[in-house]
Amino acid sequence: MAGGLNDLVSESGALKIPGLGDSIGNATNKELMAGARRALSGNWGTAILGYILYTVLMLSFTVFLFGSVFFVSMVCKTRGTDPALAINLIQGVVNIVQLAISGAVMVGFCSFFLGIALDGAARLENLFTGFRRFWKSFGVYFFYQLFICLWTLLFIIPGIIAAFRYAMAFYILADDEECGSLDAIRRSKEMMKGYKWKLFCLYWRFFWWGLLCLILPIGFLWLVPYMQTSLAKFYEDVK
Repeated sequence: MAGGLNDLVSESGALKIPGLGDSIGNATNKELMAGARRALSGNWGTAILGYILYTVLMLSFTVFLFGSVFFVSMVCKTRGTDPALAINLIQGVVNIVQLAISGAVMVGFCSFFLGIALDGAARLENLFTGFRRFWKSFGVYFFYQLFICLWTLLFIIPGIIAAFRYAMAFYILADDEECGSLDAIRRSKEMMKGYKWKLFCLYWRFFWWGLLCLILPIGFLWLVPYMQTSLAKFYEDVK
């Protein structure tokens, strides 16, 4: 745990909080966000569309589940049978499918915004990059969740630190198709040494915007692409 906490401070050993714009890497968080805005200039429409497609895909499982449960319940009510077994079976299948493709969806999402951040090119086909390396994407997602859960069993703080430690794994796989699942996890661990605090500060900058978007939810259409492009810029800065 001590080693993990040490990673949250700068290499000099000092905890740096200069307006949450710490410059542990080559660029400050403020500069990374400014770079994200420049990359999004002229790409906002496609970036928002990409986020909408991602959201629709993820929500489709919930919609399918509720629709199926409603249909099964109506059929069983008509026949006078208990729908519990059928509902549990449907829910189990939906959860398994969602778990299976979550890694591919996450890798594709990161690939999409990496294209915007690094090349200034918003290509919707990048959203499906993870499906072209399905098992690697699944492996990254599986080990990412597993390691975070294991660290969380010790205490909540190690679990949070682990989430930051492995945060770049999806970007690594999106950026390097030759990389393996565990290798992406390992490279993220090495990459984030000394940079976890900076990433926390970057998230913190968007936290307040997120609270505002809870009041006006349509704001998420601009906030999420802005945040994801900034995270892609962060990856490029620390890799």
